[in-house]
Amino acid sequence: MQIQKTTYFPELTGIRAVAAFLVFFHHYNPFERFGSDGFFRNCVNEFHVGVSIFFVLSGLLISFRYHYNINASFRRYILNRFARIYPVYFLLTGLTFLFGDIHTQENIYVVYIVNITLLKGLFYELNFTGIQQGWSLTVEELFYFSAPFFFYLIRKNKIWLWLSPILLISTGYCLVLFFGQIGIYGFFKSINFMLLYTYFGRSIEFFTGIYLGIHIRKWKFWHTTPWLTYTGTLVICLCISMLALLKGDGKYGLFHPAGIFINNVILPILGVLVLFTGLILETSRLKQLLSSRLMVLLGKSSYVFYLIHMGFFADLLTKWFNMNSLGKFIVLNLLSILIFKLIEEPLNHLIKRLGQDSKQAIKT
Repeated sequence: MQIQKTTYFPELTGIRAVAAFLVFFHHYNPFERFGSDGFFRNCVNEFHVGVSIFFVLSGLLISFRYHYNINASFRRYILNRFARIYPVYFLLTGLTFLFGDIHTQENIYVVYIVNITLLKGLFYELNFTGIQQGWSLTVEELFYFSAPFFFYLIRKNKIWLWLSPILLISTGYCLVLFFGQIGIYGFFKSINFMLLYTYFGRSIEFFTGIYLGIHIRKWKFWHTTPWLTYTGTLVICLCISMLALLKGDGKYGLFHPAGIFINNVILPILGVLVLFTGLILETSRLKQLLSSRLMVLLGKSSYVFYLIHMGFFADLLTKWFNMNSLGKFIVLNLLSILIFKLIEEPLNHLIKRLGQDSKQAIKT
């Protein structure tokens, strides 16, 4: 395989499923029934690191595909991002507000608007309304809109690859200082909120992926011992272990100051970046597994799985069938594949086709 001539890495599609499954077991920890403490239980509590894997992967794929040609295909870039993220989210958010159990003391119309516009992740008080885990889509959305600007800066001078996260985190601090005490639904309420739940605080993960996406084309493929793949995997496991030992708020090490540094800096740079490099450049059993037809299918349906693993659909499984976490995991995967095949993928293709047709109509 020549890296320069491909835009698709099946192993990275497969690892999307792994990231989504980590988040699932973070929310449905099977060790909870064994007591309130224990190292393995605490480790599973820190499986939120799947979100970090998603963020680095987004930076990698967007930069690999668009960094050098985004000016020539900006319209296609926006259309592709919209088609990929929004239709199924719009549908599932609507179902959640119509039939789900929405717990909020705020104006329901305001809550719906910030959810449907993917802005809720900027507000502490609204962050977990609607599809609770959808806060991460606010982070993704801001990255998508800002990426062309930062690609332009990086093409002008590579130093912006390192300065941009510093600029974004500094901007986040300023927003907290200015808005934190105003109290508009908790808009940039605190430093911790900014660092953990906003694009400004999580920008290092995206720019770690951007670095790999830009430079991977220059590296050659080799068939040596997959030490990068397994070194990255080991570092990720060590980061999870360190977070489990910290337990900053009595449950999650993520809320400890050192935990934030581990999650936002060490994990993406020394763990996820190294793992992704190994998966792309090396041959390994892990790569073969992640590239298998089953894992690729689960990876393609992982976005739907991520959106429905908590909330309306998951609550129905608990209410109607009293399923444990393993049963829920299996059924939600099957449901995700159905929604992907019957709704998400057809809508994605339809929107892209309509976009191409309108472009041709404009030309004629």
